[in-house]
Amino acid sequence: MGNDSITFPQGRPLKYQIAEYTVDTTRYRISHGDAVLPAEPKVFDLLVYLIRHRDRVLSREELFREVWDGREVSDATLSNHVKSARKILGDSGDLQKTILTVRGRGYQFIAPVMVVPEGEAVATDIAPPAPDRVVPAWRAPVAIAAVVLVAAVLGWLAFASWQARPAPESPYLVVVPFDVSGDAPAAWRPFADQVTREVIRNLRKISGLRVVPTPSAFTFRDNKARDHIRRQLPDVQYVLDGVVSISSGNELRITVELEDLGKGLVVWDKDYEGRTDDTNLFAMQSAIAGAVSDSLKVAILADEQRALDEFPTANLKAYEAYVAGRSQLDLLSHDSLPRAIELFDQAIALDPKFFDAYIARSDAYRQLFAYFEPPINMLQKVVDSLAEAQQLRPDSAEAWSSLGLTYVMAWRWKDAWIALNKAKRRDPTLAQTELGFALYYSGLGEAEKVKLALADADRLDPLNTEMADWGNWALFMVDESQAARDWADKKMQQHPDIGPVFSGAGVGAYIAGDYRRAVQLAERGAELDGSPVALIMLAQAYGYAGQKEKVRPLLEKAASAGTYVCPYESAAAYLSLGEQDHAMTLLDDAVAKRSNCLIFLRNDPRLAPIRQQAHYRVLLNRVGLDDAAVASYKR
Repeated sequence: MGNDSITFPQGRPLKYQIAEYTVDTTRYRISHGDAVLPAEPKVFDLLVYLIRHRDRVLSREELFREVWDGREVSDATLSNHVKSARKILGDSGDLQKTILTVRGRGYQFIAPVMVVPEGEAVATDIAPPAPDRVVPAWRAPVAIAAVVLVAAVLGWLAFASWQARPAPESPYLVVVPFDVSGDAPAAWRPFADQVTREVIRNLRKISGLRVVPTPSAFTFRDNKARDHIRRQLPDVQYVLDGVVSISSGNELRITVELEDLGKGLVVWDKDYEGRTDDTNLFAMQSAIAGAVSDSLKVAILADEQRALDEFPTANLKAYEAYVAGRSQLDLLSHDSLPRAIELFDQAIALDPKFFDAYIARSDAYRQLFAYFEPPINMLQKVVDSLAEAQQLRPDSAEAWSSLGLTYVMAWRWKDAWIALNKAKRRDPTLAQTELGFALYYSGLGEAEKVKLALADADRLDPLNTEMADWGNWALFMVDESQAARDWADKKMQQHPDIGPVFSGAGVGAYIAGDYRRAVQLAERGAELDGSPVALIMLAQAYGYAGQKEKVRPLLEKAASAGTYVCPYESAAAYLSLGEQDHAMTLLDDAVAKRSNCLIFLRNDPRLAPIRQQAHYRVLLNRVGLDDAAVASYKR
């Protein structure tokens, strides 16, 4: 094979007609009507090879071997040649009317082709394409008439059955974390993550799409293999993937592609170019959402378009601080969360109307509240940050949802009910709201309502790790042992490396009387996590399993870490040793610190040994879970 063009020794030279374009293998040229279109030799060679073998998908390896004589060529070179070939034929990566990208496999020429030997009139392909099938010219009118007749019959049948068809469900897609390339990719990782978040958020503004929320989507950061996605999210139909490329001059390119997961086909792809230091980057992210919607034939309503046109901030310095803060928030450690709050404060100082920064700051405070600091020190900060966000957007479902969940964990039951219902009325698709309801109902002992709320939460955000942990607790605290075990088994399979999921499952196991399983799960949780909370839960498992000699050393080790641990869980460990007085002292401490674990005080099976004590009833009253209070709460 020569370097300039592909030759076809068998038979007569051919012309290929693709719509109004002619590819002439005799003169090595492509024309559009009377105009000859410029084409680089390798682009011509590639196009002809794709046309000749249009009956199948051609791998990159085959194209490198046959078109480039096996020379070492980059994937980018091949992609650029494919784009050039499409462009010559009036096509693009958006439309893919001529050359289809088949993810993980290669390319296939899919446009109708009319083939004739040199010197004859063109003839139409009327069957699935086969390599250079030559149709005599005299058959063309008959073939065209047959195509028209078949199309008319099929069209009539489609029209006749149209009204009987159920309305199609919204396309269901997941946006996986975009890769990053270019200069210093590690430094730009937080920026690429934020691009992914913004694209997800914009897509979720479009009511005709069903989009996996960010917490679940980001579980695919380290494994975007399509088989893995199918196992984790069997109902998802499409995957949006991308690469964020950044040069030293702040030049930005976002390359995205939408794949039909069932067919393994890329149905749309496109490059977007801009700069990281220009607010046009927000327009790029909105444009991606619009293009995805268009490719899936989903209409964008007028109010949705207005929402897409809104930028998070006009101050890029504020946005830079916000992105850095999000990166620290994602680390979710006792050290990173205060750094995140400091960065969000900087963003707010630079742009006091930066709504997302207020929400993110409240999330950071809430994580400190839930896991790392005495809640009494954090509660008002969470509430204040959300109140500032609500001043900017009083109808924000996100703000009401976060406030509702915070109120549940602070046992402000009536406030929680109001906030959660306001959130759900404004946006019924927030899993965080349903988790809030599940914990609310668990505190009140409403088992069936717990299961319903968790089912909704799991449907809305199926891989959310926070929900995986808390959902298990909500179930076994209302004596739903089998449901709790089923939930735990599912979540441990989904999240085999998340320690708290295993630790919580261990608690559920010993409550159900399965002590061997409890110890195994708690040991695995401590191995994965190693936090003081994981050690305390392992101590509980040992205590209830009869291995009491192992309990106190673990409790002492947890206490020596010097970080806040909910005294309530330590109390449960001491109850496994029969030390009721010590346990009651710890419960008093939990109330004083407004510990979130106390939402389970009324129904926790582990507290059975002290339930008849007068002081326990005093604690119930202080937490708002005495009989009279519970009877007054709305359901």
